[in-house]
Amino acid sequence: MASVGPRESETVLADLELTRGLTIQMTALSTLGLLIAATVLSGLYQAVTGNPVSLQFAPGVSWWTNALDVLVILVLATVFVVPHEWLHGLAIRYYGGEAKYGVGIAHFILPYAYATTDHEFTRNQFIVVLMTPLLVMTAVGVPVMLVFEWGWLIVPLAANAAGAIADLWMTMTLLAFPADVRLEDHPRGVRILGRESDRRGALSVTGVVWDALAGAAVAAVGVFLVLAVGGPIVLDILGVDSLTIGTPDTFSFLFSFTSTPTEISMSVGAGVLGIGAAVGLAYAFIRSYRRVRSPAGESRARTD
Repeated sequence: MASVGPRESETVLADLELTRGLTIQMTALSTLGLLIAATVLSGLYQAVTGNPVSLQFAPGVSWWTNALDVLVILVLATVFVVPHEWLHGLAIRYYGGEAKYGVGIAHFILPYAYATTDHEFTRNQFIVVLMTPLLVMTAVGVPVMLVFEWGWLIVPLAANAAGAIADLWMTMTLLAFPADVRLEDHPRGVRILGRESDRRGALSVTGVVWDALAGAAVAAVGVFLVLAVGGPIVLDILGVDSLTIGTPDTFSFLFSFTSTPTEISMSVGAGVLGIGAAVGLAYAFIRSYRRVRSPAGESRARTD
């Protein structure tokens, strides 16, 4: 396909680079993303296969088998990088670019891999480049995991989703600009070019992080209180003697309630954190998108 040509009165609208502050913030968002993905995939796996996910790869229980399990999980959480960046490269080549690959450590904090090119893209073309690894690997990996009952695939699939948080953030940023802006990719970030009238309010990553953390905390506490306080009352009124949602000691465990003539027991699991993280991340992206798209946000950007 042909390159996107320069336009009259063009200016740099934004230059998105991985600064130290952004690296720390993206690490926090990726951690939330990993928790969400692991929780959702674990619940889906158990719902379809009827079995909880097991990440024990060595027989027996001893220090060396536990160490081996951790080592295997670390390897599985890293290998996703190869197909992830390869898929970025395939999308780049589809639009006429030549992909260049590399690795680095952002500000001695966050190891990363990248696929970059000297080719220029329109907004929608670059969004396709950004989202291809997340969509393709999830669309292929989840059915394979369920059909063959390979629960271990949850690790690379969740890591891939967490690694795509930066791609999602950048996609949200680009959607605030008109479709005909041009983008130049480079190993440290992305440069957005267009007319001065195309300029939009800046999407604050700090705002996204705090919104996500605050939303996650409020949602997790809210779900916990609803389950811990309201759950036993409602179930007792309905005459339910026993209810378990999820499998104890796994990411999917949400709530357990048992009522006998002599005892009432209730427990809340890690699933509450997964729900909180999902709500918080969704709240942060929606709030940031609305903030950028609002006329007040555009007005502030032009007067700053």
